[in-house]
Amino acid sequence: MKDSQNNEVRLEDILNTTPIAVSWSSLSSGRIEYINKAFSELFGFVLGDILDTESWFLRVSPQPEYYQNVIAPWIDKYRGYASAHDLSATLFCKDNSVRHINMCFSTIGDKQFWYFNDITDHWVAEERLRARSDMLEMVAKSSALKDILNVIVKQIQQESPLSLCSVLLFDKDEQCLRLGAAPSFPDVYNQAIDGVKIGLNVGSCGTAAYLGQRVIVEDIYDHPYWADYVQLARQAEVAACWSDPIMSSKGDLLGTFAIYKRFPSTPAEKDFELINFASNLASIAIESFRAQEALQKRAYFDHLTELANRGYFFQQCETLLNESIEENYPLAILMMDVDHFKKVNDEFGHKIGDLVLQMLAQMSLSILRRDDLIARIGGEEFAILLPFTEKDEALRIAEQLRESIESSMVLSLDHQEVFFTVSLGVACRQDGDCTVDDILNKADKALYQAKAAGRNCVFLAMPQSNTLF
Repeated sequence: MKDSQNNEVRLEDILNTTPIAVSWSSLSSGRIEYINKAFSELFGFVLGDILDTESWFLRVSPQPEYYQNVIAPWIDKYRGYASAHDLSATLFCKDNSVRHINMCFSTIGDKQFWYFNDITDHWVAEERLRARSDMLEMVAKSSALKDILNVIVKQIQQESPLSLCSVLLFDKDEQCLRLGAAPSFPDVYNQAIDGVKIGLNVGSCGTAAYLGQRVIVEDIYDHPYWADYVQLARQAEVAACWSDPIMSSKGDLLGTFAIYKRFPSTPAEKDFELINFASNLASIAIESFRAQEALQKRAYFDHLTELANRGYFFQQCETLLNESIEENYPLAILMMDVDHFKKVNDEFGHKIGDLVLQMLAQMSLSILRRDDLIARIGGEEFAILLPFTEKDEALRIAEQLRESIESSMVLSLDHQEVFFTVSLGVACRQDGDCTVDDILNKADKALYQAKAAGRNCVFLAMPQSNTLF
């Protein structure tokens, strides 16, 4: 007996020197009888924390189903064998951190020996490489920015399963943050933060964007940055938020990347590494998207007014006209022309003429609906596509445009007030209209009727004749 005890002591001493986490349990009782030093260092548990194999696995599994569907069937498969093949698994440590391990067990008499090899660093490196590769492939294929950002967010949440992440995009014109990606947050939260102005005490993200530096809030319910957003945090069931500003390669603010926790939490060194990785990846995605957006804008939009150009307008018209015919929904087109525009250029100069066109574009955009499309198709000529629009609504919009533009003005170089007006022609899709040219020609004829009638008015193209509105 004494020799047996001495052998057991020597075995424990040997196992305590190995860098691999080892434990053994009794087959008859299921109780875990020994864990080595590497096991405690890896998972944070001491022998007194755990009773038996099943309860420990249930405690460290991401969900109860993980043990039932993955680990338990694997144990049953190799029950009675001298040793089991490796199983890769994701397990929680005592401090709720996550470890990715390869594990196996062997059976000697009444003892079942367990071996856990930590592969977390290798797993993280491979997953980050895969996420970066997937993201770059999506960028190359011009995927939607939201889809690209969702890939990044899900990768971070996979590395840190107890975290919720979000990406907010900086709107420079409005000085606010727009929702980029936050797939795990409730709609009520996403709607509330979409469009929030940046500034001090505007949560973690609004403050990080305003200061241009990382903001760590370990307890949302006891921090001045969140004083006005406590109820919102309760609705989202979050209690900590660490937010990093996403910066471009030129140092411009692009947005924020945030990691949220369900409980008050202090970030560890690996958390800082994780948020750095996420912010850098998001920066690449956003910069690439905006570069493509800028190229697309130059290809499809008028540089002066920033409205759609002729080519893009006709392309969209073809698509929507075909849809309206197939689905039998109404569609209207307006042709709009600045009255006596040559006189404005001759009297005040082309620079003021440009201001007139820019003002017209701004006024039009403020009136038109989200799905409407306005384009500059000539010097002072504009076309407007109104999907899902009947005749009466098209005329109402045309008259509203005319009145608003009539009351607007720009200042000349010598501060004179320069007023201008427009004439508009309106055409609606009829059963016989099968091409964009058919409707545009009718709207164009109505426009010339408006000009012939004295300008600054709206004409409707009718099947037999044109009628003044």
